Amino acid sequence: MPKGLACDHPVAFFPGSSIGNFTPQEAESFLHGLHSLLPVDSGLLIGVDLIKDTTILNAAYNDEAGVTAAFNLNLLERLCREFEADLDPQRFSHLAFYNEAQSRIEMHLVSDIAQEIEVAGEIFRFEAGETLHTENSYKYTLEGFQVLAGCAGFQARAEWVDDAALFSVHYLERA
Repeated sequence: MPKGLACDHPVAFFPGSSIGNFTPQEAESFLHGLHSLLPVDSGLLIGVDLIKDTTILNAAYNDEAGVTAAFNLNLLERLCREFEADLDPQRFSHLAFYNEAQSRIEMHLVSDIAQEIEVAGEIFRFEAGETLHTENSYKYTLEGFQVLAGCAGFQARAEWVDDAALFSVHYLERA
């Protein structure tokens, strides 16, 4: 450890709710990796998005300003720019919805028409209405996340939840 940074109980910080972009199995593996890197009695401060009313979730990922749609559709722009894809991004629409059975938001790009696109020399055919699944954002209960963290070797020591119970921050300790 660099001089001047030594401390008895270091704390790793994983802000936001990016852990939700991993599948639960990937999240556990990620936490396991952190566990193996951290010394005994160290901590992890981590943000976790909570399960909430479906209406709130769907509205957040289908915002009126279209920010999330632009983010999702930008994947097509990047395919064109970085892989010289032959496609028209205007022929796709953004779709996001909460999949309650999987406790996750799913983001998709929907082909508005039957079309063929070419990416890196490969041809892909889409029927009108066919989707390309682009992202997941898993949501957790407090207890569900703490069980997941426990499987990776952490003990829950504290958690903080906003007044609307939309988001949580957990302090986990490496036992």
